[in-house]
Amino acid sequence: MNPIALRVVVAALVPVLLAVCYFGLFASDRYVSESSVVLRSGSQSPSSMILGGLLPMGNSDTQDVLVVTDFIGSMEMAQHLDQKFDLRAHYSDKNIDFVSRLKSNANDEEYLDYLRSILRVKFEETSSIISITTKAFSKELARDINQEVISRSELLINRLSDRIVEDTLQYAQDEVAGAVANARDISARLSGFASENNSINPGTDASSIAGLIAALEGKLAETRALYTEKSAYMRESSAEMRALTNRMNGLETELRRERSRLSDDQGVGTAIEKYKPLLVEEELGRQRYSAALQSLESARVESQTKKRYLSTFVQPNLPSSSTEPDRLIDAVSAILLSFLLYAIFALFRAAIKEHIDFAI
Repeated sequence: MNPIALRVVVAALVPVLLAVCYFGLFASDRYVSESSVVLRSGSQSPSSMILGGLLPMGNSDTQDVLVVTDFIGSMEMAQHLDQKFDLRAHYSDKNIDFVSRLKSNANDEEYLDYLRSILRVKFEETSSIISITTKAFSKELARDINQEVISRSELLINRLSDRIVEDTLQYAQDEVAGAVANARDISARLSGFASENNSINPGTDASSIAGLIAALEGKLAETRALYTEKSAYMRESSAEMRALTNRMNGLETELRRERSRLSDDQGVGTAIEKYKPLLVEEELGRQRYSAALQSLESARVESQTKKRYLSTFVQPNLPSSSTEPDRLIDAVSAILLSFLLYAIFALFRAAIKEHIDFAI
């Protein structure tokens, strides 16, 4: 047979035979389980939950989605799945064909690369949907892996969400605690002031003293007027005049004593000067406490809007039959690819030969 014809026959038959033998006899059946999840936040209304991915995502939502997708393909996830399902033993089983099988002595990096080929995560940016596809040589295991991936991703989102809530509330709670401590300090100082000055409210005491002084001044004026009236026809030595004099002296003494209580260093006036700053601090402390409570309530509301949820709207399915490999399509694709490679090689070889002949 002509060598060229022989090469063409070999190039045509060998790929066909290899593809038919592998996909028809050796390729192991793989089962595929699929699920779809979407990331939700506490700020989304029921209508937005219905619209789903039609609404645009914020930057924080996009970052959370990227965190989830990266986590699913991480070494942490791979090791967890191996510990739970013993995936290395499953995928390196000798009953699996040599092309699809994981090496029995594969290291962590090789195992992770293999797992990424059978655990696919796809994020549709336009619909905000995360699609998770898992493949295994057992239909139950394919579903179980998918469910475990979703479960671990939910734990991750809950942990991140709780951290966001905690950080949002922490500052507001610290402000409330500071306001409470300040209020207690002011209350203790007011109690100490009351014990030291024997007065709960010097302002009230000052008003009472001022009223007493006014009453004493009124009585003194009446007594003086009566004394002046009776001095016109009575002697100074008379008993009534002496009584009026004693009364005026007593009223004047009492009046001086009450006035001194408002003016001396130990009196009500000094107490008022010390008490007014405490009143100002008490009012400021009350306002601070009220503002801190409002901030805490606002922080609680805000923390709920920042809370994230991973919602599964397509549960992992249990495959009824294997869907991979698609033997006919994969075999035809392998044959066409081999012919394409042979054609490229033939053209390359012909070009080189023509170049050599031309040079000679």
